[in-house]
Amino acid sequence: MVSRLFCLALPPAAQTARGIMTSGVDLSVPGCCAVPPRILALCGQPMQVFCADDNATGLAALLGDALQGFSMQSLTATAALRGRDFGQWAGCALSGLPVHALQAFAQDACFAPPEGESWQQFTTRLLHWLQTEVPDGTQALLMVAPSVMVGLAHGLLAPAATTPPDLDVAAGAWLALTRHGRWRVRLL
Repeated sequence: MVSRLFCLALPPAAQTARGIMTSGVDLSVPGCCAVPPRILALCGQPMQVFCADDNATGLAALLGDALQGFSMQSLTATAALRGRDFGQWAGCALSGLPVHALQAFAQDACFAPPEGESWQQFTTRLLHWLQTEVPDGTQALLMVAPSVMVGLAHGLLAPAATTPPDLDVAAGAWLALTRHGRWRVRLL
């Protein structure tokens, strides 16, 4: 049975534009949850929606307008879909961190900030969720931070990578993850 997950990159937290380490999203951006008609048609009804547990309350309030009359079966909030845990670096400016640590952060998938999560741990968490919590035949919408979308794509395409990807995903970008025997990644 084919599983299809349509992923929307929500706007990153405003602090990220100022070089602050954060993994959150900014749901105050107008139209941030807009779902194009072609995606709504692909998802089917009633629609199942997954998001990070720290975004659930805000998303629930915005989804009524975003789904344009389509019915929502459920909004499932899960900790596994949170952005990367930056540990003691959360809220810190990149410019204030040691250069050698930033180089390791950008070039070594196994490097973790103090009390934080390495890129490898982050993608492992995302793939574990994908493999254990998404039943065969699922058709759903994922509304996640851009970093989560990158983590899912990178984890599926290059699970043994030794460096984090040099890939940026803009807010509002769409990705389809389909599984029929194995997972495939498609940009929409």
